[in-house]
Amino acid sequence: MQAQKPINTKSAIYRILFFTLMISLAIIYIMFTFKGLTSKYGMDQAQIGRQVAKGHGITTKFIRPVALQQLEESNKPVDMYHFYDTTHSPLNVLIYAGVIKAFGGDAPDAYAMSKNQNVYELDRVIAGTCVLFFMISIGINFILISNIFDTKIASIVAILMLFSEHFWNFSKSGLPQMLMLTIFSAACYLIWKAIQRQEAGLSAIVPVILSGFMFGLLALAHWMTLWIFLGYIIFCISYFKPRGISAIFITLTVAIFIAGPLIFNAKNSDGLMGTAYYYINGQTGIAQDYSFRQLSLPAMNVRDLALRVIKTTLFQANQIHTHIGGFFMATGFFLALLHPFKRNSIAAFKWAIFIMWITAALGMSVYGLSSNPLDPNQMHILFMPMMSAFALALISILWARIPLSQQPGIASLIPFIAIILITATPMIINLQNDFRTHQKTVLGYSPYTHNQVLTNYVEDTEIVITDQPWAVAWYADRTAIWLPSDSKQLIKIEEIAEKNRASIVGIFMTPSIRDGNQAMNTQHVYSDLAPLTYNLLGMQLGGVPYAEASPVTKPIVSTTSGRYNYRVPIVESPIQHWSSYAYTLYTNIDPATREQEPDEK
Repeated sequence: MQAQKPINTKSAIYRILFFTLMISLAIIYIMFTFKGLTSKYGMDQAQIGRQVAKGHGITTKFIRPVALQQLEESNKPVDMYHFYDTTHSPLNVLIYAGVIKAFGGDAPDAYAMSKNQNVYELDRVIAGTCVLFFMISIGINFILISNIFDTKIASIVAILMLFSEHFWNFSKSGLPQMLMLTIFSAACYLIWKAIQRQEAGLSAIVPVILSGFMFGLLALAHWMTLWIFLGYIIFCISYFKPRGISAIFITLTVAIFIAGPLIFNAKNSDGLMGTAYYYINGQTGIAQDYSFRQLSLPAMNVRDLALRVIKTTLFQANQIHTHIGGFFMATGFFLALLHPFKRNSIAAFKWAIFIMWITAALGMSVYGLSSNPLDPNQMHILFMPMMSAFALALISILWARIPLSQQPGIASLIPFIAIILITATPMIINLQNDFRTHQKTVLGYSPYTHNQVLTNYVEDTEIVITDQPWAVAWYADRTAIWLPSDSKQLIKIEEIAEKNRASIVGIFMTPSIRDGNQAMNTQHVYSDLAPLTYNLLGMQLGGVPYAEASPVTKPIVSTTSGRYNYRVPIVESPIQHWSSYAYTLYTNIDPATREQEPDEK
């Protein structure tokens, strides 16, 4: 009988300590310092997931004007109460649907908030799901890097990931990046196995096809990852033998995965890419939002696209350390490309990672990448573990040539300890600040306002036009149309709603409309509807609120002659929810017939 391999007690203790620390940090981030989902795209996917959990299919309560126009121009029916979403890839939405269903979030009035509650509980459920995928990705990368190099480098990368504030911030956003990281890490593992078999003179077709399976899932998590897949195709053609066969197999595999969603998009919009296609118009942020708020389909401007590609490429090059999760050390990967690793498999794998990163960067240049650390198009973060591993391998090789590295104890680990401390310091400092802050909700959002106050004035069968439709759809579970860019388009939206027997009962304005760049560009962003935003500041004209006296918005919100002639100040205690004091609803239904105090929970 073969003797069992003895258990390495020291290694087991370290792994138990790491796992304990990982669980502890997850509890701290989700239960103690969590203020709510931080990304509107995350909220949007969450509310679509709830629609799926309710049995309504991939429908959305967040209606973009450009999506309305797609249906109008393609002569397809418009049902604002059963509006199919063609903006997001479906996988993350379906996972959220399963999780929400499991936690009972699909039931009417599930997780209704109380006055003293700051965080919407389903926000924790969504963030917890993201954290779970983050922890799984750490495990996959540990196994992969242990196979490529050794457990020391794998352990350091795992620690760097765990102490990366960037990863935790994505986990709290509701964005699909942690799901993408898990799938991409699994794909890299299969690519590595395929390369090993190729170098050993064996057939690599099975792991290659399985990697295509993972890339199919990755595309269903975010359409942008097809750019990463493009890089993988190039690598397959140039490396795996017989030439081109592997590339054909993986292309067919991915095509099978994405065929269903593309057909769904074509059926429910004006093309295979659906509304997602228009992300190509303007980099993420106000410019891109503006195109989605238009009742016109943006035309492709090749010159603007070319200039944006050049601009975003330079921006990515200048801020690469920030985009790779703030890991300055990960940029050492580019130096590692010049190092001749002894094993051919490692040399081939590093070029596979590099080619996929190049095509991913190209995709981000085409579709836009803002300076926002939580940009929904952010894909650099997916490469951080592997880039860090190669950089650490190079550092280990160079450090081994220095006599100090041969000393016993902590002296031999000096550069690695320094790297961990530099990486972990921002997270530790900010975590302490999170415990000290008095801000209990995400700045610009008040879930209670939507969940319990707005719902008193807007029924489930009614629709509002708002500057914050993702929050209304998620927290209030009400259908919301994104506020268009001018009054003419507002009238057109009202006409489309009336023609399709949908009831628009009001315009709901939030303080976020005056935040950041929007406040500086209000006239450009909202044109003649800008007075609606000024009214939130308490501006008056002749003793009358500015929006109700302005010639353009008077016919819309005047209390005497406006289409929405009742002004309801949605006000809470400024002490508990200071960000919500300026919420205002202009409605065409007498609030006296609706107003009631929410039940105390």
